[in-house]
Amino acid sequence: MIVLIIFLSLSVLILTYLLYINFSRAERAEDYCEAYVRFITTLYFQFQATREHMKEVDRLGAFRADDEVGSIFMELDSSIDNLYEFITKYVNAEPKGTEETKKTKN
Repeated sequence: MIVLIIFLSLSVLILTYLLYINFSRAERAEDYCEAYVRFITTLYFQFQATREHMKEVDRLGAFRADDEVGSIFMELDSSIDNLYEFITKYVNAEPKGTEETKKTKN
């Protein structure tokens, strides 16, 4: 009977310790995920600001019409749109100023 009590006590202690380890790992993983979400969102806002600056520089549309520079404009525009879609689909974080982003996408 005593052996059974000792065995069960040791089992409870070991399982409690393993539960604590897994819980601390889950908290650390959650912190990393939150940091990545903040990074991606910040990256999106930086790209958005770059897009706005590009549109200010090219207010007449001369660069966009150029073959080489225009293709880079379009690639950057596409990258910003893809990042926006990623944020809204996977990160579940609606970027600030969504009305502005819809205006700039057109």
